[in-house]
Amino acid sequence: MHKTILSLFIAIIFQLTLSAQDSSMYWPKQIVLDDYVLTVYAPESEKLENNILDGRAAFSLYDKQHLPIFGAMWFRCRVLTDVAKNEVYFEDIQVVNANFPEASVENIKQLQNIIASSSKDWRFNTNLKEFYEKKASLDQNTSISESLNNTPPKIYFSKVPAMLVSIDGEPILEKVNGSALYQYVVNTSSFIVQSSSDKQFYLSIGNWWYISASATGPWKTIQTPPSFILQLAKNAKELNQNGASTPLDQSTTPPKLIVANEPAELIQTDGEPDLSVGYESIFTISNSDDEIVYESTSDQYYILLSGRWYKTRKLESGTWAFVEPETLPIVFRAIPTDSPLAHLRLSVPGTPEAISAALDNAIPQTAVVDRNAAIMQLDFDGEPQFAPIDGTKLQYGVNTSGCIIMDVDSKYYAVDQAIWFTSDSPKGPWKVADHFPDEVKKLPANCPVFNLKYVYIYDSSPDVVYVGYTAGYTGAFIYHGIVVFGTGYRYKSWYGNLYIPGPYTYGYGTKAKKKSNVNVFVSYGYGYGGYGYGGYPYGGYGYGFGNTYVNPQFFMDQTPVDHGTVERKAIDPLNIYNNRSVGIIKTETALRNDATKPIILDNNTPARMYADKDGKLYSQDDLGNWYIQNGSNWNKTTDPTK
Repeated sequence: MHKTILSLFIAIIFQLTLSAQDSSMYWPKQIVLDDYVLTVYAPESEKLENNILDGRAAFSLYDKQHLPIFGAMWFRCRVLTDVAKNEVYFEDIQVVNANFPEASVENIKQLQNIIASSSKDWRFNTNLKEFYEKKASLDQNTSISESLNNTPPKIYFSKVPAMLVSIDGEPILEKVNGSALYQYVVNTSSFIVQSSSDKQFYLSIGNWWYISASATGPWKTIQTPPSFILQLAKNAKELNQNGASTPLDQSTTPPKLIVANEPAELIQTDGEPDLSVGYESIFTISNSDDEIVYESTSDQYYILLSGRWYKTRKLESGTWAFVEPETLPIVFRAIPTDSPLAHLRLSVPGTPEAISAALDNAIPQTAVVDRNAAIMQLDFDGEPQFAPIDGTKLQYGVNTSGCIIMDVDSKYYAVDQAIWFTSDSPKGPWKVADHFPDEVKKLPANCPVFNLKYVYIYDSSPDVVYVGYTAGYTGAFIYHGIVVFGTGYRYKSWYGNLYIPGPYTYGYGTKAKKKSNVNVFVSYGYGYGGYGYGGYPYGGYGYGFGNTYVNPQFFMDQTPVDHGTVERKAIDPLNIYNNRSVGIIKTETALRNDATKPIILDNNTPARMYADKDGKLYSQDDLGNWYIQNGSNWNKTTDPTK
């Protein structure tokens, strides 16, 4: 398994397009250090702007005694070209990050320092034609991010304490315990109940109570509601295991309520915005916990929502517009790393922090699944219903909180906790799958089960299946060089006997907040938390992609309804596989692997290595023969590059 995990890491490194003879003219490069020999394999371009290149490369570090340690590095450098010689030169190389899958945690920092300290003396050259062919391929591959929707949500601004109450569309009312005396609003995570005796709605936020003639307001504060409503609220709070406490629980002033039935966000200041110098022309809003900055040169306020930048000239009445990351004022990229605004660099394309976040976004979390022990149960609200998926022959389940698709042969595939399952019936029984339809790779971002394309099956045997997922499964995507949360689309929710919300990007669930210059997240909803990118203080965003949602039916028999698998553990947001108590034989956290043996073929320096887009690792020997990794073995195969 260790070799399998290593192959997944190296999978994002190699895509060679020229013949072995052409590549061998330039790569690998060997650098002799005091105590080590560093071998750098042919790099891949990730971004080229003017003459500045962001790239990645595989390498090995050999201490002349033990087996070499294999790793991957991400770097930035200046490129110089010589058309006459058909060569391009890499100079002023800065190593942004280096990862050693087989190294112990204790040794990683030492090895990273060895790489970084020696890089200042590197000067590589390679084939000019090959370099620009790969650049053209890179440009084509960036189109995947274009399918995300970046239309701004409704953004509210308040200078007094306020609370955003989100209702998913028009309010849906349901009787409490079948009684006509009280009804509650189903499609909100807030407590909103109507009494039939006075036709008034009652809402509870923190320690405060509100009353209104309409579920959407306007609301005014009251001291206490009728006793039965007070008891309902107490029961609901006890049952809501997902509910998070908020600063409002300790507030001495009732907050202003803002009710929205569309994706929305609320930003606040404590009185008039107080501008404080952050860096050069960037000013912070010191009396706000939201990520708001003012840039004086452009005379614009900028705010980060779900990793996306939006701007306006007026906070109170302005129209917000999406900002393409590469069009941010250049001063954002120059923010010093020791500045109180340094955390913003992670959302500025081209910075080492943004590059590190992007590379972590592509590193898979892996596990070995026991075919006979892993189980799944999928529930529907009534008989299973399916809807077509644009651009494919697949259909997806609409009346379930699980992620299920049906192929053209009426075969069913579902993902639960990043494991593929299959069945001949949407009602099961389900068994661990060792493959899934190829058309899953075509799932469009406007499809509610879009995240399934980020769950992989790498290999299998009669007893186990090797699986993995990348951050797209939990809702983190790359857009023009930065990590964003959610697709930006508003998905249709389901309401039959039960209310099942669609995945969300804005509102309804999570919001990034500032605390001691570090992004954290405050959750008012449900779903997995996001990744922690590259060790940087990037707030994890929860994402309601359905497969772990617990529907808060607090008023139906006073018991929450679970629409997922039948066995659960306390949620581990960084490694979803840890959320199963049975069925997982082995799982590793991607950036914190135990020491393992590196992949070594007939000698310490493989001639060529290649990985396909699904993470399968190949190697070519000096005679031109290709081999595919199968567990601990390398089996002869055909040329995977054709």
